[in-house]
Amino acid sequence: MREAFKKAFPYTIPVIVGYVFLGLTFGIMVSQAGFSAILAPIISLTVYAGSMQFVLLPLLKTDITVLAIIILTLSVNIRMMFYGLSLLKEFKNSRSKLLFILTLSDESFALDTSIKPPEGVNRGDFYLAIGIINYLVWALASYVGALLGNMISFNTTGMDFVLTALFLVLLVEQFNATRNHRPLMIGLAMSIIALLIFGKDKFMIPALLLIVMSLFAVRGKVEDYNE
Repeated sequence: MREAFKKAFPYTIPVIVGYVFLGLTFGIMVSQAGFSAILAPIISLTVYAGSMQFVLLPLLKTDITVLAIIILTLSVNIRMMFYGLSLLKEFKNSRSKLLFILTLSDESFALDTSIKPPEGVNRGDFYLAIGIINYLVWALASYVGALLGNMISFNTTGMDFVLTALFLVLLVEQFNATRNHRPLMIGLAMSIIALLIFGKDKFMIPALLLIVMSLFAVRGKVEDYNE
């Protein structure tokens, strides 16, 4: 497993850079919202839901029920279900399926689907190492940000674009790593259709459903192209 971490670390550097900035921002927001600094890593280690963590902060100051928060979190992060389905083979090869699932994020998924493990490294261990590294960096950065938030005043406007920029970098890497760009074209087309029909505030879930149905419909052509 140690070898897996050693081999996986260089691949996670782009994600680490993004997570450091976003984690610091989240931690600072936790402190500026009046919460204890320790709450930042607790949320990061237990919720670990990216944008939902930022949404969660103002909700904690309202009378919203825990059940409502759980339902909202599931709605925002339902895409993770589709990620998991596509990585079932990797779950089987992982030392800890539960830990693999817990540490799966958008960025980890992007790396898992675009990188081939180096020779001599167990495939499941390699992908698990990627998830754990990203997971711990996010939690640590959020804690450091929360500690800094108690000492300095910081304007977080625009910091959320770091995540968008990170996704664009990962997309370019995946585009260059494969000759099969049909899934990308399908994803873009279905997302645009859902955006036009449902609007920017409600298009995410319909877009995911359209993408999944479209990929199933042309699965044979995509698999043949890969071969």
